[in-house]
Amino acid sequence: MKYILILLISCFELFNVYSQEDNTPYLFPEFTKGYVYYKDGRIFHVPLNYNLFNGKFFFIDNDNIKKEFSDPNMVTSLKIGERTFLPVSSKETAELIQSEPKILVQYNGTRKIKKDLTYGGKTETASVEGYSNLIYGSGDYQANTFLDKIKYKFYIEKGKGFKSFSTEKQFLKIFSKHKEQLKQYIDGNKIDFETIGEVKKLCNYALSLN
Repeated sequence: MKYILILLISCFELFNVYSQEDNTPYLFPEFTKGYVYYKDGRIFHVPLNYNLFNGKFFFIDNDNIKKEFSDPNMVTSLKIGERTFLPVSSKETAELIQSEPKILVQYNGTRKIKKDLTYGGKTETASVEGYSNLIYGSGDYQANTFLDKIKYKFYIEKGKGFKSFSTEKQFLKIFSKHKEQLKQYIDGNKIDFETIGEVKKLCNYALSLN
């Protein structure tokens, strides 16, 4: 009987661990010490993580409270381990996956919620974007919301700025002069726009044509 009880407790704890992982809104498993570089030369070394639902970086302050940066426009880059993130607009940040020429990828999470059933159970619903007006981290919404899928938006350095794309159609529009040749490359190599490495190779091939 004692063995069964221990087994049940272990299973319950394991379920809780997976539940916490399922509904995390963050890119990294935990907040990790990283560096934040500012335009005025300031450098901060704080625990960082990237929220996939709102596309913002959060840090943990000295009081162990999760906070957003009060002046994100002053940030020039963030570094967590060997990974570097750069601002691509006043509100968006993407990871640098190639330095020269620059290629970046932005991560965006889609959400699902679990609704209570009549007898206390829960069931998954379709992805919901209509809940963006609710703040993740508040009450029952946090408990019932979990990460469904991570979508990618790529940025490629072209000319004096960046061009962004998520689909084949958007990519071919950027390199319209070589559309037919690139279409053949995409089809011949079965490029998957949800695989970062394949898109990186495609970008370099396209840039080599110019």
